[in-house]
Amino acid sequence: MTQMEAYTAFFESSYVPAGEYVWLFVVLLIAFLAIWQARTWVSNF
Repeated sequence: MTQMEAYTAFFESSYVPAGEYVWLFVVLLIAFLAIWQARTWVSNF
């Protein structure tokens, strides 16, 4: 079982909204960090 399949099985066994919100939060967090990193990187020039 891959890590992705483990996550899928975990979220399907739990109630679905929690799993969906967790993925949404993770995506937003990654996007926020990427934008913040880009801003700090650009400000170095």
